[in-house]
Amino acid sequence: MTAELQTIFTIGVYGSSEESFFGALVDNEIELFIDIRARRGMRGSKYSYANSTALQEKLKELEIYYAHLKELAPTKEIRALQWQADKEENTRKRDRTELSPAYVRAYNKEILKFGKRREDRILDPAKVLEMAKAAAGFPEGRPLQRYVLFCVEQNADACHRSLVAARFRDKMGGSVKHLKVV
Repeated sequence: MTAELQTIFTIGVYGSSEESFFGALVDNEIELFIDIRARRGMRGSKYSYANSTALQEKLKELEIYYAHLKELAPTKEIRALQWQADKEENTRKRDRTELSPAYVRAYNKEILKFGKRREDRILDPAKVLEMAKAAAGFPEGRPLQRYVLFCVEQNADACHRSLVAARFRDKMGGSVKHLKVV
């Protein structure tokens, strides 16, 4: 990465078409695609292009490196907190506009490692990016300029990728751009 402030991109798949999804990546000159889903499969044929194998094949064709960082996915217990909040508010998953406070607290504590911890135990975005580059086979010595954090929800505020992106921005500077694809 250069010394200039970067833009941290995020993208979801719901509400997109195959063309709009991959078009957004190309239009924004994404070099590294970081998949932060727990499970890398999609139900049904509508979003089959986001299933791991098809996704990786298309990204390779577009010369975009791919890394799966399951470490950034919420645990089943953390997801259960959101399911409970959705149930209490009578909200369907795809209609959710934000994450519940309980989910955010748990995700920050368990995954991003916020809280009363030694600084060396808090998630370090620079180390995470190095891990992603290594997992993707990103060329050593090549500066990473543009990457995207990926999960399924259309609305970034209803997805853990917004929490990861905010953590990256807060630690490394720059800005966050949630790609909206339809």
